[in-house]
Amino acid sequence: MKKVLVVDDDQALRKLYQVQLQTSGFEVVTAEDGDECLKKAESDHPDLILLDIMMPKRDGMAALKSLKDDPKFSKIPVVMLTNFGQEDLIKNALSMGAVDYLLKYKVTPAEMAEKVSLILNPANVRL
Repeated sequence: MKKVLVVDDDQALRKLYQVQLQTSGFEVVTAEDGDECLKKAESDHPDLILLDIMMPKRDGMAALKSLKDDPKFSKIPVVMLTNFGQEDLIKNALSMGAVDYLLKYKVTPAEMAEKVSLILNPANVRL
């Protein structure tokens, strides 16, 4: 079973995404800020990380940089899942190594889970 780390400071959203991903067949671990994200990446070895941007302690962009700069984590796909849709922020996140950038207000939890499935199981894509 593939493991997804959901990182968001909003407890209700973390739970919503956790339930949706578990329903879709994933094991889920959660973190509430960028510092906890790095600790969970070390301890739980996720297959993919869903990462919010605006969080206390260490924001998502700083966490993304730390993940991609560390050889232990650099190959883990990171999907930014945020409400910040500024073009320069999106370009910056993708250039730093994020594999996708989803806007919370434009994507349903089911669509997010489908995107995670496509990234982690590309052979299952239906043409």
